[in-house]
Amino acid sequence: MRSIILFGYGRNGKSVAKYLNRREFLIVVYDENEKHQAQNDGYLNVEYFDNDIFDEDLINIGIKEATTAICMLEDEARNMFLALSIRNLNKNIKLIAKSNDREYEHRYKLAGVNQIINSYEITANRIHTILKKPITLEFVHNLVFEDSSLVFAQIEILEGSFLDGKYLDELELGKNYELIPIGIIDKEISENLELVLENRKLDGGDVLVVIGDKYEIDRINEEMEASKQWHLQ
Repeated sequence: MRSIILFGYGRNGKSVAKYLNRREFLIVVYDENEKHQAQNDGYLNVEYFDNDIFDEDLINIGIKEATTAICMLEDEARNMFLALSIRNLNKNIKLIAKSNDREYEHRYKLAGVNQIINSYEITANRIHTILKKPITLEFVHNLVFEDSSLVFAQIEILEGSFLDGKYLDELELGKNYELIPIGIIDKEISENLELVLENRKLDGGDVLVVIGDKYEIDRINEEMEASKQWHLQ
């Protein structure tokens, strides 16, 4: 039996699988296309169910012996039910679940999920792992939009706004706006993106490249404009 079981090989599951040792985990899928995708990607340990998986099925694939289960089904409700079933069968397993819906996060915690991850975190890890040098905006755009739930945006820092002169760590964009900073562009030099690999100071005229929810991107732009107007008064 495998110590790690990954449920789902959709957009998010595929990203997680890249970080796991191929020999140490089992992929469980409910979708025939996902089964073929996983096999085509070279994963030999793939278990396919053509309908919902029941407690007996979970036991047969070794859920009671597994140390870690990662629930990455694309359907949020099915993913939640799966997490509940796993926790009911194995009280000690480390349970990780994907959630793209903020309303579900509290439910996952009540279901006994140890760690909740979202597609923003997955994409950020993928970008920072793959990219080792300055790249073009077009390349980042194509990479990020593999996940349609994310928005790629350039935020121009307005002089005199609350972002002007601040350090990224100080702003805590992930906590306050759920935005992931990817890099900074100085258009006076080039259109290349310099990855955010350390804490950076933002100055008026800089362009901060982020990924996140469109609502949050609009919100930070509105607050930046409002803070600039207040500064000028």
